[in-house]
Amino acid sequence: MDTLQAHSSFFVICLGGALALPLLSFLLCFYVSEKYSWATSVLAPFLMMASTVCAAVVLYQAWNHPAFTWQRVWFSIADHTFTAGIHVNNASALMLFVVTGVSFLVHVYSIGYMAGDTALRRYFAMLGFFTFSMLGIVVSDNLLLIFVFWELVGFSSYMLIGHWNESPAAAEASKRAFIINRVGDAGFLIGLMLVWTHGHTFNIEALRALPLDPAWMTAASLCIFCGVVGKSAQFPLFTWLPDAMEGPTPVSALIHAATMVTAGVFLLGRAHFLFTPAALNVVAITGAITALLGAFAALSQHDIKKVLAYSTMSQLGLMVAAMGAGAPEAALLHLFTHAFFKACLFLSAGSIIHALHQAQHQSHVNFDVQDIRLLGGLRKKLPFTFIMFVVSGSALAGLPLFSGFLSKDAILAALVHWSNTGDAWHWVVLLVVALVSFVTVLYTFRLVWTIFNGEEKSTASLVVSEPPVVMRAPMAVLALASVWIWFSWNPFSFSGWIYNHIGAAKDFHGGFVSMASAAWVLLALAVAYASRGRKLDSRLLAQGFYVDLFSRKAIEQPTLQLADLTHRADKKWIDGFLHATAYAQVIVANLTGWFDRAIVDGFVDGAAGLAKSIGSFTRSFQGGKIQLYIFWAAFAIIIFIIWTLL
Repeated sequence: MDTLQAHSSFFVICLGGALALPLLSFLLCFYVSEKYSWATSVLAPFLMMASTVCAAVVLYQAWNHPAFTWQRVWFSIADHTFTAGIHVNNASALMLFVVTGVSFLVHVYSIGYMAGDTALRRYFAMLGFFTFSMLGIVVSDNLLLIFVFWELVGFSSYMLIGHWNESPAAAEASKRAFIINRVGDAGFLIGLMLVWTHGHTFNIEALRALPLDPAWMTAASLCIFCGVVGKSAQFPLFTWLPDAMEGPTPVSALIHAATMVTAGVFLLGRAHFLFTPAALNVVAITGAITALLGAFAALSQHDIKKVLAYSTMSQLGLMVAAMGAGAPEAALLHLFTHAFFKACLFLSAGSIIHALHQAQHQSHVNFDVQDIRLLGGLRKKLPFTFIMFVVSGSALAGLPLFSGFLSKDAILAALVHWSNTGDAWHWVVLLVVALVSFVTVLYTFRLVWTIFNGEEKSTASLVVSEPPVVMRAPMAVLALASVWIWFSWNPFSFSGWIYNHIGAAKDFHGGFVSMASAAWVLLALAVAYASRGRKLDSRLLAQGFYVDLFSRKAIEQPTLQLADLTHRADKKWIDGFLHATAYAQVIVANLTGWFDRAIVDGFVDGAAGLAKSIGSFTRSFQGGKIQLYIFWAAFAIIIFIIWTLL
């Protein structure tokens, strides 16, 4: 069933354009010859800009209107028919615009950042395919179709993270991201099987209307959550996310801002009704643990991109915790605000890396430009980047007048309400989230202060200049989108035009929570300023609480050793047995062949020859020659006489 009659044909065309243009970008970028690969730097951003414009029209026409649905038969198996369709409501329309908008800005930024790259066609092609896959997750109307696009996102992220495949670290990082995501996706697939077994449909709206049994819903929702854990880098499947920083910085911005890692959170929002209270408790605890681990791990990182990676992991944990607390609208609000300020932070980090690499080439100096311990004093050399970093960092830290304050306030308000109406351990989750909010200010301030203030270190002798306008413009747009005004008219109230219309929003807001939240982050800012310059070298934090090391030692190495053992057993014993069996069969076949030829065929051929000889011999008696008659008669008489005499 579709609702085409309730929407204009222009709306349908724009929706189709928003979805198809990134895919067209993917196809055309591969069609362009290698000689004119530079043309992809113009073609891909242009098509993504057109997709963003189409998404803006869809958002304008779909906002606060009945959801647009469109379905067609996909395939049939036996008596079962599976459909594929599109569902666009307020949340998906807004997500459609955010994904295409951030992707467009990343495309534009990549013109400058990736200039001269030897695989430019593949890079822009996979950016388009990655965006198309994410848009498929956003607008799909059923879980099976979402899973298809879910896997396409995994494949395209593998290609983008390993774009510089000549680097062993990048190749290893892309492989780890792909494999770890497959672990979570196995759970997702099992969840789909449970949904079909008990609900007999994958359509989300149809499932919402069914009377569902809580027992299997808990099992199915937790299996689906396994996919979210892998894709959104939740504990314990988060170790791939810091390693993914080996990819190009614009890719990191796209993956961490509005695509891939947020796909899991968006899926939780779409399928939130499937989660029983027991399942939501697991979701809330997992999100709180992830947020805490990511925040403290970010405190002791020295690589600028890994600080932001662990920060993303922590912020995703906050979103997941809010989902578990029964506040999907608060989680989605933080997803939307996070998309802009985290993309700006990554692009600002890329601006620093790009500028220092250019300066190194000119001065023939070599050092790790991503190690913040070697930087410092860049505020004067990169003033524009400094402002962009401060604005987006303030939003990340949740300072008042910035978007992050509103969305974190929404999460805290929801958790306060959840704690007041639930079990005592709910307060532990609330305290963890509050602590994460405090620590976020600390590591954000440390990052900004270490890079831009103090004395210059390895950069003192370098002539550093701002990146080109094509890189600065996207940063400026994202920084502008990180202030509060785009999400709520009131800088101290998250209850604005987005929050009230992206779900069944509950009125969790209270003036006390807002004031306490503002005081809390300002206290954290004061503590961060007072402790500036102090080193926090903790191997426990720097190694991400050794979760990655533990997984390597306790899971990966035993698995590889078991694989090696089974491989050798397969080669030595199983293959040996099969080869011996095959050789025995060949020998037996040769023996039976010889027996058939020499004995069976020999006996048959001998009997036939004997019959032929006897026939020829007896036929000679009747040859019609009188001489032979006389000869045989005489021969017979002679034989008879000899026999009688003997």
